[in-house]
Amino acid sequence: MKLNQYKEKRNNKKIIIIAFLIIGLIGGIILEKTFANFKVQKSFKVIEGNFIYEGSGDIIFAFYNGDKLLTKMPGKDNVDNLIFDKGVCNKGATVQWDNKLWVPKILNLQETKTTCNLYFIKNPSKEYFENLQKERPEELEYDGTDDNNLRFIGSNPDNYVKFNNESWRIIGIMNNIKDENDDGETHLKLIKASSIGAYSWDSSSNIVNTGYGINEWGTSDIQVVLNNNYYKKEAGGICYSNLNNQETTCPNWEVVGLDESARGMVSKVKWNTGTMPVDFASNKNLITPIYMYEMEKSTNISKICNDITHCNDEIKRTSSWTGYVGLMYPSDYGYAISGNEEKEACLKESMYNWNNEINQINCASNSWLYNTNGSTWTITSVPNSTFASITLKVYSSGGVGDAYTYTVGEIYPVIYLNSNVKIEPDDSDNYGTSSNPYRLTT
Repeated sequence: MKLNQYKEKRNNKKIIIIAFLIIGLIGGIILEKTFANFKVQKSFKVIEGNFIYEGSGDIIFAFYNGDKLLTKMPGKDNVDNLIFDKGVCNKGATVQWDNKLWVPKILNLQETKTTCNLYFIKNPSKEYFENLQKERPEELEYDGTDDNNLRFIGSNPDNYVKFNNESWRIIGIMNNIKDENDDGETHLKLIKASSIGAYSWDSSSNIVNTGYGINEWGTSDIQVVLNNNYYKKEAGGICYSNLNNQETTCPNWEVVGLDESARGMVSKVKWNTGTMPVDFASNKNLITPIYMYEMEKSTNISKICNDITHCNDEIKRTSSWTGYVGLMYPSDYGYAISGNEEKEACLKESMYNWNNEINQINCASNSWLYNTNGSTWTITSVPNSTFASITLKVYSSGGVGDAYTYTVGEIYPVIYLNSNVKIEPDDSDNYGTSSNPYRLTT
């Protein structure tokens, strides 16, 4: 009797164990379906860096494109051009995103199995203007370069935007802009709608290049004040207006400079400062918009001379510079012309010749970056067999020509916005005008 009772209990125990195993298996399948798109790890390896958090315990991640659940986190160079939008965690944890390393950092982690949802979206500015281009093809056009940037074109497009509590204009949506780690992203490129004044690009003492200045953007006088005093909205700095380091009064940086909110929107990027490989004086007819765009991205440098009088500086020339504030490129000016019948001819014509009557009408006057009130400095220098002080200007006549860096030209600051900056148009149809500019949010 006792033996039978023992066997019965043993059989019952087996049944219970098997039942639990079946329930566990079903639960495992449900959990697998529920959390198939989550990763649970204490140390999380992502692209270029280790996942970092404060505290201890496992973290459960879900990745989203908008409201669409993804099977994995998008990489930095993902084909859909997704950028990080926001992170939401439970149990009091919060998310900080490191765009440089492309990793999240979880703060205030107190409990195990904390769930964090990471949301990614398309570059908001790029998506907005790609859609707008379909509505306004006469104002927005792809430039056809390898980067296929989307640019505002014409004599006066509706590309005004309120930035730094003042009027700026949108040059375009620029692709493959590198940061200091050589990672490329898409950025909105802006230029101040009004000049901050006319100054030398660079000057020097009379024993350096005969006082004419040095054509290296990374050390130029105007670059230094733009990226220090102007960018930081701080008094000080030295401005020049002639050769031999002749000083002049700088703008009131504490008034015209970038405020804290604006600085928070500006990206530190690698600016291309490449140039043509040959003497500009003998090759002025080469500088078409197409040619200059390629040369600006090249590794050519702006010093080829060795004359002991006008070319004796010891500054190393570079083909790139990393910083916040620059100037427009000659190619920006050229590619801003509208899509009229003559545009193809203008793109093949040297911008040096845009100052003659026909080209001024057909080419220069159809670019909104053309300034008839004075010459405008660009960021691009060119080599010369005798002088190491030559940089390009857009002249009031419409042509792009060489000038000694000590001469004065109008300064229009140019910046690239962070990729997460959003455009907020007005509900009316005339948004983007000077009286109804775009607004920016983050």
